[in-house]
Amino acid sequence: MQRTVFSSIIVFLFGWTGTALAQNMPFPESSAIWKEQEITIAGPIFSHNAICGDTLLNGTHYSQVLGLQVDNDQNITGSYFKGGLRVSGDEVFFRAYSGQEVLLYDFNLEANDVINVAEVFLGNTVSRTVDSVKTEMLADKMRKVIYFKPSDSNAPVEFWVEGIGSSFGLLDRGFEPGPDHGSTLLCFQHSETYLNLTLIECFLPELPEACGVVNAAKEEQVAKKPLQLSAQPNPAGPTTLRFVTNQQKLPEACSLKIYAANGKLLKTIAAAQPEMELPAGLNLTPGFYIATLESVKTERVLAHCSFVMGQP
Repeated sequence: MQRTVFSSIIVFLFGWTGTALAQNMPFPESSAIWKEQEITIAGPIFSHNAICGDTLLNGTHYSQVLGLQVDNDQNITGSYFKGGLRVSGDEVFFRAYSGQEVLLYDFNLEANDVINVAEVFLGNTVSRTVDSVKTEMLADKMRKVIYFKPSDSNAPVEFWVEGIGSSFGLLDRGFEPGPDHGSTLLCFQHSETYLNLTLIECFLPELPEACGVVNAAKEEQVAKKPLQLSAQPNPAGPTTLRFVTNQQKLPEACSLKIYAANGKLLKTIAAAQPEMELPAGLNLTPGFYIATLESVKTERVLAHCSFVMGQP
């Protein structure tokens, strides 16, 4: 899908310091997609989060938040469940399948307000202070934009856009990116609403009515797609973590290697298969990890993915 960027990046040229013109844009509860760039020790990778369909968690109705697997041709080749999203007025809540409900966004905030935001999978809490609140033209609407004070002068400035979410991504709000972790929102789409925070075209897949439905023909996937590796569920809680490739047969003999966020090798699994479970006895503490599929013959990395372990 091709999009122009002029109307979206106008925010960087013009802004209004008040909030009187904000149009009280509701947060999406269906058919929305966020494209983000994740920072890893293996380099930046793209990720996609989508809201599609309903789910029931602990007796409460939520919209499903899915992680999408997308190929280079913008075909959706798979999806996995991340949790549920619930909107109540100007507040947005998120609940992982095995976790407690946390406040994801509060668009009632004003300048100098302090908010404590919990990391949705690890349980850590960060205190953030609002620097300013403005009304700006974004995605063809006047929207309330909340800017936060960074932790130091070198940290990126985070902002929340009414009806869209954080500049750090849908679920990563409040946590400033570091050298080998974190994420940045690239673009967003909900129905006719489109926001591009890059200076080039930002491509998004067509979101099918049922987000879990693959919209690429299996024959085309085998012919076109390079080898890909994913961790499911991701983030992982107390459930079994599995590593899955997009091919029924690996192109050559491979080993699966698991690294900590600092690059330390934690485990090597010989004779890797297209689908594997996390080995018994490898107890990973809550945090960020990298998994790689490496050629046994050349030791070249053929595919990699990042994943998060949550609280048990």
